[in-house]
Amino acid sequence: MGKRLVGGLLLGSWLAFGVPAASAAVGWPVESKRLASAKDFIADEQWMRAIEVLQVLLRDTKETGKDEALFWLAHSQKHAGDAGEALATIRRLEREYPSSVWVKPAGALRLEIAVRLGRSDLLWLTATPPPPPPPAAPGVAPPPAPPAVAPPPKPRAYVRKPPPPPPPDEPAMLWVAPAAPASDWFPEKYEPDSDLRLQALRHLMRTDPDKAMPVLKEIAYEPGDPAVAGRAVFVLAQSGRPDARDMVVQVAQYGPALARVAAVREIGRFGGPDVSAILMAVYPKADTAVKTQVVKSLGERSERTALMTIVQSEGDRDLRTRAILTLGQAGGNQELRLLYPKFGVEFKRPIIQGLFNARAVDELILLADRERDQVIRQELYDQLRLLGTPKAKAYLQKVSVKK
Repeated sequence: MGKRLVGGLLLGSWLAFGVPAASAAVGWPVESKRLASAKDFIADEQWMRAIEVLQVLLRDTKETGKDEALFWLAHSQKHAGDAGEALATIRRLEREYPSSVWVKPAGALRLEIAVRLGRSDLLWLTATPPPPPPPAAPGVAPPPAPPAVAPPPKPRAYVRKPPPPPPPDEPAMLWVAPAAPASDWFPEKYEPDSDLRLQALRHLMRTDPDKAMPVLKEIAYEPGDPAVAGRAVFVLAQSGRPDARDMVVQVAQYGPALARVAAVREIGRFGGPDVSAILMAVYPKADTAVKTQVVKSLGERSERTALMTIVQSEGDRDLRTRAILTLGQAGGNQELRLLYPKFGVEFKRPIIQGLFNARAVDELILLADRERDQVIRQELYDQLRLLGTPKAKAYLQKVSVKK
């Protein structure tokens, strides 16, 4: 695998949470030889050499792509163990190139630094940012500014230093500097988007799940971007906590339509013998999209009994057809054979297709022997011919001789 391709894979964790595709492709290939060289060093995890090259690039007024260079500089500084310089570089990127596609992955990088330093307060500031101020009513002038007041005299400047070492006969005490305030981490107007919020919540689910789960549920129920709701459900489901699992089931039952689809998808990935019952409990009151996902999830789990129930009870022709085909994919050969005589031509054809997909030669031969409709029987012969197994060939030869 080439170095540039390896370097590109470094963005994977941020892309998984919705970083624009342009940010992954904008640097490959690159025009700057220095930037290409720095990425080669990054791919080899030679962080200090990458930092040196990127700093030279940023000082050169003729170089382009400095916003991307700033991102990779912060990335390298973080991996080199200099979180303070990495944060300063991120702030510079946001200040000098606020519209760059590299601002968003840089924000994700900042959250990773906060996680490493145990700054849950900064993760919460991202996960639940304060709401923007309400817009002023039309035609209403803003209140007048208060009169200027002379500022108090500035206190004498001083530098806070660690306390002196204790006398030899006293035990040493660890001096800890106060944590940097949020203003040292974020721009003045910090408005994290849904992707950064979800990234913060994903980390908070490990440290403070009781507070993070309600926020994720709220996002799942928010009208708007269904992809965001789906990712919120995904974060809940990935925690593995029983209460988070219950919350996903609630979304599947009562959430907005597209969030319900995402919740059903995640339920289908749960372990345990009760998953089929949960999905079947969701099915009766669901809309077509949710029912379709239930059928798909049952098929992925090879839940043949549940699929058989849907085939027998579903009144919608398209959903029943989908369930029949899915039953075949799940290996429901015997179930489809039993269903075949109960339906007319419109559903016999999907059953034949389902058996063909399952390579169920024995069942297709049995149905061909019993079928009285010449057109349907010919379809069964055609499917056997396409399968082309020795048994299918022998049967077709025998039928041909009889004719």
